[in-house]
Amino acid sequence: MSPAATEIRSSIRSVLASWAGLVAAERHLNPPVRDVPTLARFLALHVAWLARHDAAADLADEVRELTRTARSIAYPNGTRRVQIACCPDDCAGQLVAVIHPDSTFQASEIVCTKSPSHSWPAAQWARLAHKIRASQGNPA
Repeated sequence: MSPAATEIRSSIRSVLASWAGLVAAERHLNPPVRDVPTLARFLALHVAWLARHDAAADLADEVRELTRTARSIAYPNGTRRVQIACCPDDCAGQLVAVIHPDSTFQASEIVCTKSPSHSWPAAQWARLAHKIRASQGNPA
């Protein structure tokens, strides 16, 4: 793991722990364990209360900045890869959306991990969604 990734992971844990500590203190609860999934679940349970808190805007700003920083570290050139579903074309591949930032002028597409001929540009994603649902036995 890169030093930048280690640092942002630590920052995420610290910020979530700080907000969880505030919730625990003000609501007279035991604070959760300091690992990211547990902290995130704890905060999610109290999100309605946090949304009404005077510091809600600060929480939103901190999370937005952490998200922006984490994305820039995880995707330094801005291109993201997102798992979608099994390929509906009977090839045992997985569909992955390859999303390029607007600044690259590269077209985003969904591609199959097994067959290069199974590829869909963004303009065909709605049609592909129907095809995926049909292959899963759901009505299109």
